[in-house]
Amino acid sequence: MSDGKAESPGEHTHQEDDFDEAQFLQHVRANRWVSVDVGKYRLFRFNWVVSLMASVVLWGFAIACLVEKDETLGEFKKWQVWITQNFTWLYIGTQDVWSIFLVWLCISKYGTIKLGKKNDKPEYNDFTWFAMLFSCGIAVGLYYYGVSEPMYYYRNGGSGSNMFRTPVANDDQQAQQAIFITLYHWGIHAWVVYIIVALLLGFMSYRWNLPMTIRMAFYPLVGDHVYGFLGDFIDALSMACTTFGVCTSLGFGVSSINAGISRLNSDIPADDTDWQVALIWIITPAATLSVISGVNYGIKTISEICFVMGCFLILAIFFMDNSWFILNSLVQSIGHYFQWIIQVGFHCDTWAQLNLEFQDNYQWRGGGEGKEYWDWKKNQLWEAGADTLYDPVTEATGEDLLDPVSTYNSGPDQWIDWWTIFYWGWWISWAPFVGTFIAKISRGRTIRQVIVGAMFAPVGYSFFFLVTLGSLGIKMERTAELALAPDASAVDWAAGTVNCTALGYDGGFPVRQDAIELADIGIYPLACRAHTGRIYDLVDKQYGEGMGTFLTLFIVTNLIIYFVTSSDSGSWVDDSLSANGHPHPPVIQKIYWCCTEGAVATALLVAGGSNSLSALQAASICAGFPYTIAICFCCTALYRACKIEYEDPDILIGKKFHHRIFDFCEGFDRLNKPKGMPGAVDTMLQIAIATVCPCVPLFRIAFNLYSAEGGKWVGIYSVLFYSWIACLIASAFESNVDKLGWVCFIGFAFGLLTMRIKTREKFNIYGSAVEDMLCCLMCYPLVIVQMDGQFLLREAVESDPQVPEFVRNVKEKIDIELPDIHTDEPGSLVNVHADEPGSLVKPSEV
Repeated sequence: MSDGKAESPGEHTHQEDDFDEAQFLQHVRANRWVSVDVGKYRLFRFNWVVSLMASVVLWGFAIACLVEKDETLGEFKKWQVWITQNFTWLYIGTQDVWSIFLVWLCISKYGTIKLGKKNDKPEYNDFTWFAMLFSCGIAVGLYYYGVSEPMYYYRNGGSGSNMFRTPVANDDQQAQQAIFITLYHWGIHAWVVYIIVALLLGFMSYRWNLPMTIRMAFYPLVGDHVYGFLGDFIDALSMACTTFGVCTSLGFGVSSINAGISRLNSDIPADDTDWQVALIWIITPAATLSVISGVNYGIKTISEICFVMGCFLILAIFFMDNSWFILNSLVQSIGHYFQWIIQVGFHCDTWAQLNLEFQDNYQWRGGGEGKEYWDWKKNQLWEAGADTLYDPVTEATGEDLLDPVSTYNSGPDQWIDWWTIFYWGWWISWAPFVGTFIAKISRGRTIRQVIVGAMFAPVGYSFFFLVTLGSLGIKMERTAELALAPDASAVDWAAGTVNCTALGYDGGFPVRQDAIELADIGIYPLACRAHTGRIYDLVDKQYGEGMGTFLTLFIVTNLIIYFVTSSDSGSWVDDSLSANGHPHPPVIQKIYWCCTEGAVATALLVAGGSNSLSALQAASICAGFPYTIAICFCCTALYRACKIEYEDPDILIGKKFHHRIFDFCEGFDRLNKPKGMPGAVDTMLQIAIATVCPCVPLFRIAFNLYSAEGGKWVGIYSVLFYSWIACLIASAFESNVDKLGWVCFIGFAFGLLTMRIKTREKFNIYGSAVEDMLCCLMCYPLVIVQMDGQFLLREAVESDPQVPEFVRNVKEKIDIELPDIHTDEPGSLVNVHADEPGSLVKPSEV
């Protein structure tokens, strides 16, 4: 970690008085920047394109929810189901890849690279730094789900909860599985998304002197395109993801606060939307004041208070109950986690989701206030509906299919949608928000310190918190079952169910005398109680009536403060992104984004009504989907940045293509376009030809790569291309012909892949086969124009170096021992002469 010394606020090098706005504006396009002063008062500083796009999305959503709440929620739920059923593999697979990538990065040679200049020291001591990142990254989730989530997996009322993730032969293993799945959702897979964004932004801001905004995370990949519309879109998307993700937590937070206040004052309803909306607008002004006071004062102080209060609560519960039981559970659960995390980490509910195809694709209908807003087919799989399997089979046999769930003892076909995919979407939607905040407070720390301190340490703390609450919740459930169940048949541990009526409960409340008397001493069957109130049930009276009241009040207070720190941190990030990473936006903008956040949180609660949890889950999954793709590119960008900073020769001497894939975002007239490049009209004409008749430019490319044999390969690729077109047309008359067409297209794309790899090798252009394949599959006309232009313009235009000039100017030598590079090796740094166009300076001059 750091040396534990923190600088005083006056010593911070990035305070407002020391901020060089002229230097900052070098990274902002004038036609996008709004700067208004009234006398000496700074009124506005923002990017109007980003602010407009984000405002339209967020306020449009809020208004739609308030005006047409049933239809809006129904559409979000439809998107959620579609994403889950078609892209479970993407959510699950990417989380695993990201985790492996960060573990490798931590132990690799790149782990010693510092987020800052050589002599930069951490601005915050270890305790403050950890408290701030943990309070920002976790928020109210541990309180809302700490008791409730393990209980859902252990006993789910009368609907069953067995996920079949680990072997379950008895109720002890059922309990352990419940704890394990909870840790899985809050463990390494959760925090990894934050760290990727944080490390990348720390690089760009503290080493390359770029503004701290999400668009700059993509600079190593797309270069100056981050200053144009592509960058504006990235920042606006990040703001939308941030707001939806934060509002999901705020919705859970006010639900828990409402339940706690109801415990303290029975006249207040426990689950009332009006009360929850009122709480949002009571607490939002406090968050606004915190944002206005800045990171070093308001946000820092509130985060420290939150963290200390959380530690006090969990330690108090730990010592008041059976501490030895909790320690046993902690050690056992950690071992269980590492035993099963690989298998479960890749689990996609393949066979459970297959059951969707074995059922009639009936309409889902549901809603509230007399309206039907869940109105879509249950099976949202692409071209795998009832008409392709269920209908033909049942028509052939004349009988319905058996129920696959009961026949094969399958898990619920929507379980992964309700839980794992929701969690991954929730964490991912928080990535731009928490990642930016962690980067902001991590200056002067190395990559290894950030990964260990901001990923493994929070995971360890969360495990203690969750194991303590979850284990004690299961203990209370077992106590109530043994005391209230008339016989063993009331509990079906294999199915994860309990008969609440047999335990004397109806509608979540005790109605039988023995159940009432047991509740009076603070023992409840938690599976029969409301989700939002289970943490209060745990501390209610079993530790003493007075202590129960104190702990309930303490939890409510801590939740309110957590609400404030989540809201202020999220608003700070939105404010910063809307201002192109300006570290000190005007106060009026901070107020605006705090109010926007409050409006969206209100809209989600109002749209969901009594089913607000469903609305919050849908918002998280939908917001996280586009950012899943973005974080994959962030991994590539981070890897490239590390190679540049470590001065790996392959990237330092590499070049770039003349045409860039994202030139279309700038109307094919990108910033700093070299002289001799064709104009926008000529480029668009070339793209049109490559789209409908790729064989013409491909022949030129193939001749340069393969000489006389090039025509043979072009002929093969052309046959594949036109077969693809023909099959798409023929699919109007014959089913499944289009699938053969896509097989032909993939063959065509692989042909382009081989040509692009050879083109890169010929011109010493840095890249990878994976990047090449993605480009060939997603935008083949641009790839063809890119390769063709490289040969046509090789004499007229000098290729840009992979490492931008300004990066060379600001990059300092890393305080590590570099690998030996011999002067007699071709392409070594020493052999590159500073007077050659586009070359690097000699090592001694870096």
